[in-house]
Amino acid sequence: MERTQQRAAAEESYAKGLEANRQLAESFEAGIYGADRSIKQVDLAVVVHVLYREESDNISMEQIHSQIDVLNRDFNWEQNDKGLIPEIWRESGETSGFRFHLADKDPDGNFTTGVTRKQTTVSDIGGGEDYYRAEWGGIEPWPQPHYINIWVCEIGGNVLGFTYLPSVSAQPSDGIVMDPRAFGTTGTAVHPYNGGRTLVHEMGHYFGLRHLWGQEEGDCTNTDYMADTPWQREANFGCNDFPHVSCPSEPDGDMFMNFMDYADDECGLLFTKNQIEFMQLVLQTAKVTLLHSPAITGITEPDDLGLTIYPNPAEEKINALFDSRYKGKKFGVYNALGQEVRTGWVSSSVESVDLSNLSKGVYFLKIDSDFVRIQKQ
Repeated sequence: MERTQQRAAAEESYAKGLEANRQLAESFEAGIYGADRSIKQVDLAVVVHVLYREESDNISMEQIHSQIDVLNRDFNWEQNDKGLIPEIWRESGETSGFRFHLADKDPDGNFTTGVTRKQTTVSDIGGGEDYYRAEWGGIEPWPQPHYINIWVCEIGGNVLGFTYLPSVSAQPSDGIVMDPRAFGTTGTAVHPYNGGRTLVHEMGHYFGLRHLWGQEEGDCTNTDYMADTPWQREANFGCNDFPHVSCPSEPDGDMFMNFMDYADDECGLLFTKNQIEFMQLVLQTAKVTLLHSPAITGITEPDDLGLTIYPNPAEEKINALFDSRYKGKKFGVYNALGQEVRTGWVSSSVESVDLSNLSKGVYFLKIDSDFVRIQKQ
């Protein structure tokens, strides 16, 4: 959150996108918007950039594959340690349908292992802004619309990893930074962070999840926008005994075994159903281009919604491109509170919608059960 707030203070465009994500989370919490649940599996391309000063941190492919395996296991509710979850929450998890793959095509269309490597002379390169800048010793990101970029490098300050909450447009730093001590399950990974779950936590942030205690610790009224996680005052570390109560309103205590707390790897155990659906919603809106990445061969794209908006972000108007299934149907444009602010009927394949007298912010065009997010500038 500290890195996210620093970026928002320094870059107006990121701050606007971050507010759009917050409005989306608020609408989700209120039950106004949800994800399209008809898409059962999505395949996401990952590129791992290994930055090392010492050869010992030039991590092996075995270690990288072990981390990808953990992501796929934990994001799909396939872990074998569910029995450690307190019974009251044991049925709270479900599969996201996210399948992570090391990219096998690079941005130029050449075959790749999905891993880049570079020796650097910069100490704790992940602690500043050097990690994504080649001229400063880092590795340039691959195009963020189509690749999840992960830098594995020294961070310093006992930080195991970080990422930024999603915005409307990708920043050069967009991706996840991981310390080699907390990446994967073998090699340089060190107990109690050798279960691969630090990256599971950071991937949750990458797809829009907050910590369970909200933006700041110390208050039992800060929301994470998830209706199925209890209120929580502050972070939990290590492995707590159940129940651990930090807010008097929650007799079952903190969900300290949730991936979005700070438990040791062996005690981080689940995403809830709402957390899963919100990550799906973020993927289908702010990060929708990941669904259509050319970086993985042999993968069938998920079904299109049959609904495309351009330009987006927009200033005066948008054009909505509908496929034939929608002809003659009514569509609406809604604000973040779920209030209908525009309406129309599909009489042709392209319909123009005037936005000129609407305030800047996030809107949704919805028809039947399909919807797309619009950013009004």
